[in-house]
Amino acid sequence: MNLPDTQAIHTAGVGPPTRRLPARWLFLVRVIWLIVAIYLVMLLAGGSALPARETITRRLAMVAAGHGFDVMRWQLNALVEKADAFFRRPARALDAPEQAALVQVYLSRARRIQELEHEFNRLLSAGDGARTGAGAALQLEIDALRAQQQLDRSTVEQIIEEQVGAILAEEGLAWGDKPLPPVKFSFVEPPKKLVVSPRERIETLFGYMVDAAMTLEQVEQAEQTVRTEQGLSGYITGIGGLGAYPTMVIDNASLPWILSTVAHEWVHNYLTFFPLGFNYGVNSDNVIINETVAEVVGNEIGEAALRRFYPELASPPTPPADVAEFEAGESELQGNGEDESPPAFDFGAEMRITRLRVDELLAAGRIDEAEHYMEQRRLRFVAQGYPLRVLNQAYFAFHGSYGTGPASTSPLGPKLERLRQLTPNVKTYLQVVRSLLTPEDVDRALAEWES
Repeated sequence: MNLPDTQAIHTAGVGPPTRRLPARWLFLVRVIWLIVAIYLVMLLAGGSALPARETITRRLAMVAAGHGFDVMRWQLNALVEKADAFFRRPARALDAPEQAALVQVYLSRARRIQELEHEFNRLLSAGDGARTGAGAALQLEIDALRAQQQLDRSTVEQIIEEQVGAILAEEGLAWGDKPLPPVKFSFVEPPKKLVVSPRERIETLFGYMVDAAMTLEQVEQAEQTVRTEQGLSGYITGIGGLGAYPTMVIDNASLPWILSTVAHEWVHNYLTFFPLGFNYGVNSDNVIINETVAEVVGNEIGEAALRRFYPELASPPTPPADVAEFEAGESELQGNGEDESPPAFDFGAEMRITRLRVDELLAAGRIDEAEHYMEQRRLRFVAQGYPLRVLNQAYFAFHGSYGTGPASTSPLGPKLERLRQLTPNVKTYLQVVRSLLTPEDVDRALAEWES
């Protein structure tokens, strides 16, 4: 029996007849499979012919192999803790003065732990070890303080989240009475960051989060490997916070710094939903814009939270410029110039001088001279009480990303600060800057507001 061309019998003689595809569809299927096959071949071949930039990136990642930090796993664990605290509401039973007092006790205890750990490490380095009575006593005290910190940590975090959130809500950055996204952070020791820059210019070529537990010996060995094997400048540094979600913040710092850092990292979370944050890291200018905006807003919100909830710790308001100049003039007139103490070492001014000179030397192609100069300047900073372990191109690539800092020579920092002065409030400022991606965008926005 002849079957139509569109049918065929299964070769096993079992089952219903199947449809045969028309010739044009068979051709299309073959073309699609051919395209897929070519793509797979190219993809697999690509592993042996990586672009130069990706090859360097992979090699640099190997420098820190075994010391990587799993941000995603940390975030999942932290979110579980935050969900638990959300339902327990540990801070709800305390009134405002009690909340403020608990925060200060917690931070004082954190600084005490740091002091004891330094003393414990001094005993170890002196060869006395932890087996002595003094070492054992220190360890017991540290353990007891850490246990108390663990009991209070979620409560203190929730207090600070609500305090910073209250200021953000007043600025109009809220949905209802809660900021969006919610302020969430955890007190932790954040990971360190490996930053790599070319030697001939200051630019972040590669960044990688590494475990905070890396020893000094491991850190210095990794930096040396970057230099000797890759011919690049490497720097591994501790960071005070990380814009994950929840964000990470250290607890052994001053309260003003912590409030500002919590707000700073919240700004990064906020910007993630807009072009500026979504494109974080596409180039160095984008990083500078991001970090400067977070610094400007973080400092403003942090200072407002300090004045609201801890007024006894807030500095007196800065007098207007004309008053400050008058007071400075009166002081000069009253002094006779004979008993004046020598001017104090100005870290910010000296670091800016250093950066400008390094830029000049690198622009002239005098790399070795620039590196020798940075080492001499580092020794000067150390002699003045600033224990800089490293001062190189990667150091400036990292610290220079904060446009308001002395390690930066980018004009973007002052421009973004000026833009904040021109905008009426934080909400408007963020609405303006959250779509700025390039220096030209910043210039246009600044020109619009100045006009």
